Amino acid sequence: MKIFRYLFHMIPVLWSLIRDIIFRSLSREENRLHYLFGKANAYDQADLSDRSIRIYEEILEKDPDSIPVFMNLGGICFRRGMFEKAIPYYEKVVRLNPKHYQGHYWLAVCYWELERYYAAINTLEKVIEFLPTFKDALNLMGDCYERVGEGAKAEHYYLKAISADPEGRVIHGGILDRSNQEKKREERVRH
Repeated sequence: MKIFRYLFHMIPVLWSLIRDIIFRSLSREENRLHYLFGKANAYDQADLSDRSIRIYEEILEKDPDSIPVFMNLGGICFRRGMFEKAIPYYEKVVRLNPKHYQGHYWLAVCYWELERYYAAINTLEKVIEFLPTFKDALNLMGDCYERVGEGAKAEHYYLKAISADPEGRVIHGGILDRSNQEKKREERVRH
């Protein structure tokens, strides 16, 4: 089944390769790297992560500073729940580009998953410095502060996340909706 999904995801990769060869004047090596990147993504989408990782490592042999490859390798590890293993990939991203807010954000999420909240807070400060209205980072910052017991700071970041979210989709922790939680708790006790 996974092989069929892989083949399905390879169709656009092959089409892109043909289009690049015919219509774009890319070098043979550029075409090869684009193809390998597409193939690695197809393996990843087909849930054949080990093969995907091997291809990304092959790309890194030719382009050892490829931020997209490091982001994707970090993402594969993250989705597998291997947060400790994902951290070095995201660290490489932020070393190569200190203003790469997505690299900082996913590094912070890994720290959060590992319950290393102060490391996550330090990393999120960089994200928020670059992009002060990044609602997911603001929300995660609030959650980190809530988990370390700093309710006032948590509320501050939750409110910033809510104000940065024009559609009101921010899901915040327990600080702001404590009254609803207490009502639910009282209802459970009554029944």
